Amino acid sequence: MSRIHISFGLAIAVGVAAAAMWMGGQSIGAAGEAPSPVGAWFGIARPCTPPGGPAHPTVNQTICNLACNGPCPTSAFPVTEVTMIPTLLADGTVLADDFAAVGVSPPGFAIAGDGHTTAHGKWAHQGKVVIGESKVDRYQATFIWFQGRPPGFPYNAASPVGFFHGSVKPRFVTFFDKTNRDVMVGFIQPYLYGYTDPDGIVALQPGTPFPSPDPVAPLPPACDPTTFNPLEPYCFGTLQFTIRRILAE
Repeated sequence: MSRIHISFGLAIAVGVAAAAMWMGGQSIGAAGEAPSPVGAWFGIARPCTPPGGPAHPTVNQTICNLACNGPCPTSAFPVTEVTMIPTLLADGTVLADDFAAVGVSPPGFAIAGDGHTTAHGKWAHQGKVVIGESKVDRYQATFIWFQGRPPGFPYNAASPVGFFHGSVKPRFVTFFDKTNRDVMVGFIQPYLYGYTDPDGIVALQPGTPFPSPDPVAPLPPACDPTTFNPLEPYCFGTLQFTIRRILAE
């Protein structure tokens, strides 16, 4: 075998080994790997303070109080629970789907689906916090989906005819405990950006190509469902969730 062939073979072997090491460091859930929130997750979010009744018994009020700096204001979210599948990628991007993406409710029913798109965004580590007796890692994501205007959708413009309402951009915070790496708790605060007119045409900031209100701008610092201004992002309320890692089988 020539030196060229030997060198080429060694280069391939080194490259394959390096790729395997890199993939091993990125994949999550195999024995012996460092715990990480990277991966796909499944769970349910429920309002911290639902209207007209007590919170669901699974809601962790410690997380709610942390999210709202005390008891959360009464939620205006139109449903009592959100089943969701968020995915955190190693490059810092995030994808998320929830049950409302599957379709629109029949007339006369509470909103159980609005046909919105998959959410896309970014996530980042925000340091450590103490919850109870555990010191855990805080991760925050913001992601955006396109929001339709189904019949009965809250805060519709008068007599809307356009099907496109704008976007929803949630604040999505998770707390990751390395000793329990396949379960995360957290909270979500969904903000509605209604940046279209009743015909579904995007309203722009003066002199710019960007929507008003702009879903890419930073989120408001606090979620207040009791205040509504059609020219500003509206937060429906704070929901608390527990999610589990989707594992390879």
